[in-house]
Parts: sequence; structure tokens; C-alpha cells
Amino acid sequence: MLLCRTLRMVGLAGAALGLSACGTAPVLNELPNAPSLRGLSQVGSRTAWVSGSQSSVAVSRDAGRTWISRAPQLSADDVLDFRDIEAFSADEVVLMSAGPGGASRVFRTENGGISWEICATNQEPEGFWDGIAFWNRDRGLLVGDPVDGRLTVLRTEDGGRHWTPVPVAGLPEAIDGEYAFAASGTSLAVAGADLAWIATGGSVARVYRSTDGGHSWQVQASPLSAGTAGSGIFSIAFRDAQNGVLVGGDYELENQVLTIAARTTDGGLSWQAAETMPAGYRSGVSWHPRRKQWIAVGPTGTDVSTDGLHWAPFSTALPGFHAVDGNWMSGAQGSTAHLR
Repeated sequence: MLLCRTLRMVGLAGAALGLSACGTAPVLNELPNAPSLRGLSQVGSRTAWVSGSQSSVAVSRDAGRTWISRAPQLSADDVLDFRDIEAFSADEVVLMSAGPGGASRVFRTENGGISWEICATNQEPEGFWDGIAFWNRDRGLLVGDPVDGRLTVLRTEDGGRHWTPVPVAGLPEAIDGEYAFAASGTSLAVAGADLAWIATGGSVARVYRSTDGGHSWQVQASPLSAGTAGSGIFSIAFRDAQNGVLVGGDYELENQVLTIAARTTDGGLSWQAAETMPAGYRSGVSWHPRRKQWIAVGPTGTDVSTDGLHWAPFSTALPGFHAVDGNWMSGAQGSTAHLR
């Protein structure tokens, strides 16, 4: 059980926002340092799952006031970094670890994390998985860094139990030094019945777009800053089939305001750079449907926007985070926040 504090925050319009912010202790084996929580998935208004470093996985069913550890049972020397998690309910969850080669894996539970089944292990020594996303509880995608000159894209039709590689012919060639980031598990987004997008960084910042459920892809340039190993697009989100937002920057230059946000109104066919940027590198972005705002998070702060073009700080009192999903956030040292 975790100790929490309740804060009152003020948004752009001056309305008071209720925030339940919980600083977590280590959730596994009384680890000496709190985990970095980069995987986040909300289920309704009161339930969310988080995952992260040191093989950490936890669920809250009371709007973030308390968290219960629900990590897979691993051997003592098998420590994974769970960079993404997708929950269909409080009990049915797909979990992905990121890392080189076999450190990238997919797990699944149907009993709220009491037990987990390992469903896939990366067989490519040079591969590195970055994120997963699902259209529904059966159909989903997984993206990983390039192997043999093309991004790794896997598809599932049975809720993550089995994964099939997308044919190489359906994937454009990656540019040398281009890859996806696993900073928040959100370099991949899906919408509608068959739309999907992958955001990349490194040498270039591009957006891959699929209209056939991930079987084939086209790629477009984006205006976000790139060209170094730590720069590019870190997160992509869509609130419907046409309207989406990119955020990123350079995680090695957290406070530098580069071209770090852009929006699309045509389903990702073109991207327009924001006119007022977030205040530094941002690793996650999500649409908050009740507030009708985009929320972008990063280690140096949180920003909001109603249109994806004009961004402003949410609150200087709100700490930085790595990931955001609707009205939930998670970050370093086991921190979480739930916006009421």
C-alpha cells in the first residue's frame, strides 16, 4: 500500500483540478530504489495499470490511492524493464518488456496479474521492442527497432497470445540511424478499425502510417527536431481517425525547447509544427476527453493544449512524468498522478 497526498491544481482556464499524486515505494522485493514507471494503461475512471524498471508491475483500483504489485514471477537474475502495458479490464492485461534481444518479451494475464503467461520472446539478437497498441481486446500491433534495415512490426489477432511478423514487403526501408523510442510505450498508436501510426527518431523524425491493420505502411516526414541519438518523436496519439499529436525533443537536452510538438488534422498525411511549444522534452502525450485537452508529459514538467498548436504549462507544482494515458500519469521514482 502506498502513501498519497491530495493536491489542488489550477488549469489554464483557472478552474481547480483535483489531483491524487502517489509517490510509490519499490513494488517488488523491497528494491532499494523506486522504479521508473514508463508503461501506463487506464481502465475506466478508477483503475489503471503501471509498469517499469526492476520488473515492476502494479494495479490501482481506487483512483491511484493505493497500488498492488502484480509482476510476473521471474528468476532472481532475470530483471526486465516493462516499458508498455495494455489493459482491457482490471483482470485482462498484455505486458511488454523492452531490451536487447531476448530481454524484449510479451506477457499476458487473465486473472489480474496473479499469474502470467509468456507469449513471445524476441528472437533477433539485434532487435529491441518499443511498444504495443490494440484496436480491441483481440487485434493489436507491436513495434520494435529496425532489423535488417526495416522496423520490426508484429501483429496479433488473439489478444497477444500469438504474434506474426508483418511481411517485409509491406515495410518501407528505415533510414540509417532511425528507430522508435520506448520512453513511454507510445511510439505506436491505433484508431478506428484499421488505422495505425508509428513515430520514429534518431537520424530523422518520421511517421509511418497504415490503413490496413498494419499489413502495409507508408512513411511521411514530420517537422520535429531530429539528427542526434536522443532526439526525434517520442510519443504519438490520436483522439479520432483524423486528429493527432506528436511530441518529443531530445532527452539529453531536457530543458531545451526545440521543435517538439506537431499536430495533424488529416490522419497523419501531413503534420504542422506547433506555434507555441511545450517547455522542454516531452516523452508522452494523450487526449483527455472530458477536459477536451491534450496533455504532454516529460521529466521537466507537464503541458496542455486544446488544439495541438498552442501549449502552456499545466502547473509548476506538478512534477515531471514519463507517461500519460487520459487522466493518469506515471514517472520516475515510482510516482503516479490521477487527475479527477
